[in-house]
Amino acid sequence: MQLCEQDIFISHEQVDKVTALQRVSDRLVSAGNTTPEYLQGMLAREAQISTYLGHGIAIPHGTPDTRHAVLSTGVKVIVFPQGVDWGEDNVAYMLAGIAARSNEHLDILRQLTRALSDEGVPHALAKATTPAEVLAILTGNDAESEPQESHTEGEQATFVIRNPHGLHARPSAVLVKLIKQFQSRVTVENMDSPAGPVDGKNLMKMVSLGVKTGHRMRFTANGTDARNALAAIGQSIDQGLGEMPLAPPEQPKRSWLSRLFG
Repeated sequence: MQLCEQDIFISHEQVDKVTALQRVSDRLVSAGNTTPEYLQGMLAREAQISTYLGHGIAIPHGTPDTRHAVLSTGVKVIVFPQGVDWGEDNVAYMLAGIAARSNEHLDILRQLTRALSDEGVPHALAKATTPAEVLAILTGNDAESEPQESHTEGEQATFVIRNPHGLHARPSAVLVKLIKQFQSRVTVENMDSPAGPVDGKNLMKMVSLGVKTGHRMRFTANGTDARNALAAIGQSIDQGLGEMPLAPPEQPKRSWLSRLFG
């Protein structure tokens, strides 16, 4: 999937959070991505955990219970120069409403989160007057030039993601919240993209790894509780990070010949 000008809108309304979600839902419905019922899933998701990433960016999306309301995968972006109160002293200037049947949207999300890692982006978005300008801001940064977290020695562990739709916003938020409970510095890499390493306590950077089902994530922890952090991370990933994980693939059975000489 690629973000294009037709997916981007600018609204000079001064609205509250619920109305902003309604506006995003309307765009998804108009494009044939969802039915109106999907809005209830977006509201329910916000009640469970905020989709605010930081730097003035929110990525509202529905719950698994309303995935049946998704007709086709799509992303609609609305810039609110006036800002939208997103709760907990956060103000969102851009909403990227996501409707996904599987994990096709992760590539766009990864693209957005890498571009939006620049603290100056929200200010630039507030000054944009056309969808073309917004698109240039969101896609103008070269992901390869983005500074990476330095590689340092420490305790390491690699885990495979089994979430059906990859490491999207909600499981990423669960993982980051867990990592923040430990004193150790934790960096994360996607071994199958490849992407990273990034700060494991930064939600936006975690999402930017674009981790899909079956991808391997390598965690490096430095600190007095490094081993405990990695053990907790592994257990949480095995349990699905708040979702029902897919069962690991079955290992092929070995023939009697291979068992004899293996």
